[in-house]
Amino acid sequence: MINLSVGDLMVRNPIVCEPSTTVMEALNMMKEYDVGSVIVLERGSRKPTNIITHKDIISALYHSFLDRRVSELIELLNKRELITINEEASVLDALRVFEEKGIEHLPVVDEEGLLIGIITGTDIMKNVPQFMFIDPLTGLENRRYLEFLEAKLVRQCKHDFYILMVDLDNFKYINDNYGHVFGDKVLKAAAWRILSSVRAYDNVIRFGGEEFLVILYRVDEEQARSIAERIRKNIELLYFEEHPEVKVSASIGVAQCQGNFMKTVEAADLAMYKAKRKGKNRVEVAKLLS
Repeated sequence: MINLSVGDLMVRNPIVCEPSTTVMEALNMMKEYDVGSVIVLERGSRKPTNIITHKDIISALYHSFLDRRVSELIELLNKRELITINEEASVLDALRVFEEKGIEHLPVVDEEGLLIGIITGTDIMKNVPQFMFIDPLTGLENRRYLEFLEAKLVRQCKHDFYILMVDLDNFKYINDNYGHVFGDKVLKAAAWRILSSVRAYDNVIRFGGEEFLVILYRVDEEQARSIAERIRKNIELLYFEEHPEVKVSASIGVAQCQGNFMKTVEAADLAMYKAKRKGKNRVEVAKLLS
């Protein structure tokens, strides 16, 4: 991914309009071409001046602006100066702009500042080899994917989400006494139990070794604790015919968004270790860190 350029992944011939285009016409373009944005060009030129996204269309609906010109919507929303990127820039440069500016659509321009394409986070995700983001043992998302996802989570940390840190108890004992092949089987089974305990739009990531990180979106503390308890109970029910004496359990730390992503991970990790100290096979909710 590091060696890819924006030009390698961008969509050429993006959907465009002029300032005089009505918002309804822009909306119809999005629907017809199944795109999330329309780039506004300087009249009679290929120079981009602004961009209209689905989010802007929602604002237009709220303000009854569908029959107004795109230029009027831009003025109403006080949209900032358009951010663009050169096709020679790296994909990592594009990711950095997405993170720092909190945007999802980035027009691509040539050396003269004329529009030649557009790149979005979706374009990058679709074109980066899937194996880069998948843990080969469990099939879950991996730490590399978490790094990719972090830009989104940094912005979303202003909203409600919770992180669970799930650590299998006494896993070293299982590996040492039953072997790594059986240990891998336990990891895969536990991963499936975690994945089946959360919702389709939550993230389950193998954080490392026998530790898993779960990201729960749009939940409150009670819901997050309830999901954590469901994970704990489902792991506790694991049974292996070849070794019926093996009992698997997990200690789980729960943390609310702490204002920044890594601080939230740290809080969940500390809560998980607190669960370990209190006897394992339990859920602990973190206090907000100062």
